[in-house]
Amino acid sequence: MRDAWKRAGDAVARAVRSMQEWTPRRPRPAGALLGLGAALVLVGCGLLGIVLGNDWAPARLLLIAAAVAVVLGLPLILVPTEKQLLVILLCLTVLLISVPAGFRDAVLSLRGERTPVTVTEVTRSRKPVTGGDEYTCGLRLPDGRRTSVTGTKVCTAYTRAGDRIHVYADPHDLVAPKGTAPVITFPGLGTVVGAAALLLVVATSRTMGHRRRAPG
Repeated sequence: MRDAWKRAGDAVARAVRSMQEWTPRRPRPAGALLGLGAALVLVGCGLLGIVLGNDWAPARLLLIAAAVAVVLGLPLILVPTEKQLLVILLCLTVLLISVPAGFRDAVLSLRGERTPVTVTEVTRSRKPVTGGDEYTCGLRLPDGRRTSVTGTKVCTAYTRAGDRIHVYADPHDLVAPKGTAPVITFPGLGTVVGAAALLLVVATSRTMGHRRRAPG
């Protein structure tokens, strides 16, 4: 088993070195395509993760693995300078966070409705990063659909099964409901994602362009 992991690690290391030594005929367009591809993968992973929800845990794990591979792999391939690395990582982080965090709000801002629901169960868990208690409420919507909401003002230590609360829900069930009013719109989300993607394309293009002029 150790030998298999060692062979896999050596293969990855060889692949990374090969990509680092690769200099295309037109480095700037090639760098731009790398940046654009990375942006599309992160946006796609974010959207699919939201749409799939918690019912497709294995698929979500694959999406997370793909996003992490892009965030870690792109700098390894490009070998940017310190300033270029900061710009690239900033753009990747914005794309990684903004799409999953903003898409649900944007959908609910567009067509969400404040809906009365019935709490079916309350589950307490520990927050993985900050610690402290976090509560997840199972919900039954008026049409019989079941869903859940986590860590909002409507699901607290004082919430009990059978309580009637209000959440913002998508009538077409594309995204999960939210306990508080949505604040992000599609124009705002599109502006942030577009700006980050454009800056990433410029940064990767310039980084790849410098590679050709480097000595040796």
